[in-house]
Amino acid sequence: MKKYIALLLVTVLAISLIGCSKKDTTPQEDTDIVNEDNQDIENEENETVDPSPETKKAEVTLYFANKDYVETGDESYEKLIPEIRTIEYENIPLEEAIIKELIKGPDSNELTTSIPSSITLLGAETKDGTCYVNFSQEGLYGGSMEEDFTISQIVNSLLKLDNVDRVQFLIDGEKAESLMGHFTITDPFEEPLYNE
Repeated sequence: MKKYIALLLVTVLAISLIGCSKKDTTPQEDTDIVNEDNQDIENEENETVDPSPETKKAEVTLYFANKDYVETGDESYEKLIPEIRTIEYENIPLEEAIIKELIKGPDSNELTTSIPSSITLLGAETKDGTCYVNFSQEGLYGGSMEEDFTISQIVNSLLKLDNVDRVQFLIDGEKAESLMGHFTITDPFEEPLYNE
């Protein structure tokens, strides 16, 4: 009986020692895993974060609505008037930067933008000479004059770029009948509107 008790005690003691030795190594292993994970995160952060993104500048011609025409409807006034501006942009195509400047509005008090403030630009990029201007359907509403000037301001401004031969409007990435229900946009625009 004493042999069984001694054997049982030795077995319990051996199991305890093995259990303790595993506990001692587990935190070290966990620390190694955490350190490896932190190192991976640090490497990813170093690769993706650019503390000083490149700012590009371009002199562009932006077309805005003539305020006198908008207020009076008098056909003797020019509808669109160009404004030359140097713009700065980063991490987006120049075409997209131009449209954002058109939405902001002109520097001159004699001009105005008729692009509704509710409009959301999803993007603009040029492929094979066609600039695809993509708007969200949400917030895309306005009268016929707003739609007319929204289209003409964008088309005339983008066609001034050497790489743009035509402008195709999209809504949520798809071709559509019209922007706001008044003018057809199914085909790309290849000529400036209201000839200069």
